[in-house]
Amino acid sequence: MSPSLRVLAVAACALALSACSGDEPAPIEPPPEDAGPSDPCEPNGHIHREPTGDWCHCNKGYRATLEGLACETDPDYVPSAGFSFGDNGEHACWHVTNGPFVTVSASTTRQPRVDDFHTYYTVKLLPEGGQYVGTFSYKAFATGNFVVYLGNPDIPITLVETAINTPVTPAGTRATDDHCSALKHMVGYELTDRVQYTLEIGPTSLPELGMVIEHLP
Repeated sequence: MSPSLRVLAVAACALALSACSGDEPAPIEPPPEDAGPSDPCEPNGHIHREPTGDWCHCNKGYRATLEGLACETDPDYVPSAGFSFGDNGEHACWHVTNGPFVTVSASTTRQPRVDDFHTYYTVKLLPEGGQYVGTFSYKAFATGNFVVYLGNPDIPITLVETAINTPVTPAGTRATDDHCSALKHMVGYELTDRVQYTLEIGPTSLPELGMVIEHLP
C-alpha cells in the first residue's frame, strides 16, 4: 500500500472509532437572538398591552411619542403646587341624598365595578378573619385628580394599578368639610385615562359602607 493510501486508511479508522465510542462533539448552539427591551416605554413609563393596541402609560412630566412606543418629556407639563380637593365633599354629599344609588357586593369570583361617576355606592364586604374585606374594579375614564369619599378615616383602602400590580400612592388625604354625616374622609389620587385599577377595601369592622368616587374638574 502506498504511503498516501495508508494515511487515508488510518484517518478513516480514527473516524470510525470516534463514532462508535459516542464521544461526538456537542452541537454548537446558535447565539440567542436579541429580544430587545422588555418594555419599550421604560424608563419613563410602562406599556399597556390591550386588544385595541399597545400604548405607553407615561410618568408624570412625560407624554407618549406620536410615533412608536416611547415616553418623551412633556414640554407643556407644569408641576402641581399641591393636590386640590375641590369643594371638599359638597358635591359628593349631594349624591348621598339625591343618588343615583348603586349597591355592590364583594365576591371571591369576580371584582364588581365601582367606576360610575357621580354615584353613591353602598359597598357590601366579605367576612375574613373576624373582619370584612372586598376587592373592586375601577377604570379611570379621564386623566386628572380623583377623590374617594368615605365615612371615616379608619376604613383602609388601597388603589392598585392592575396591569403592573403596583399600589398608587395617594396624592393627599383629609377630612371633608361638614356637608353630610355619611362622608367624612377623602383620599385623593392622580389617575390616568383608560387605565384599569383595583380598589381593595379593608380589613375593617364594617360589613358595609357608603362611598363616592369622583373625578374633579
